[in-house]
Amino acid sequence: MAKKRITLQLSVQQAGRLRLLIKHHREAETMFTRRLVEQRAAALTEPVESVEWRRAVARLRRQARMEAAEVRPTRWPSLDVLLERALEERLQLPDTAGPWLPLSASERTRLSLSGRWPACLSGCERGTAERAFTLDEDLVLALRTAAWRISEPVLAELEAKNLVGPQRDMSEEARAERERLAAQLYPSSRIAREAIENHWPVLQDEEAADSPPAGKI
Repeated sequence: MAKKRITLQLSVQQAGRLRLLIKHHREAETMFTRRLVEQRAAALTEPVESVEWRRAVARLRRQARMEAAEVRPTRWPSLDVLLERALEERLQLPDTAGPWLPLSASERTRLSLSGRWPACLSGCERGTAERAFTLDEDLVLALRTAAWRISEPVLAELEAKNLVGPQRDMSEEARAERERLAAQLYPSSRIAREAIENHWPVLQDEEAADSPPAGKI
């Protein structure tokens, strides 16, 4: 399965929650490994702290790490995997599901310059944070296609009114109009923010701990 690197603008709050989630995953995996070793070490017959005991414990640690690696994809998956799941669910909703016309070569080129779009910062009132993810290539294309097709009419109006790109001499009225239209744009980052907020998957460990509903990471 081909992968593609994509950079998205998340809200500061979301970026912070994702950092904490990864920290939690690492701590949970460490605790999982430690408990396995402690439980199995209790059954060892070698004298505690002897050379034989230490070697046996080292073997138990290696085995525990291997078992942790086996369950990691389901219990502590990476942010890339979790975002893929959230985006897949978000892209199934009627407003983003399409069907959409495939992007032409020229549209893909224009889309690569999407940073020039007026920013749509819905949900980012406290600022944004760039985060890079490695996702399934087809999913990235589906995300970008939906973002472009939804935003296409608004972009056309922005360009017709010459409201795209940096313009230091823009009047207050023009700025207000650009902000009004920008709020209607649906770039990839906005779709991703909504996926994180409303479609984040609940994991096995979180279910066991009676965690908050999906999206409240």
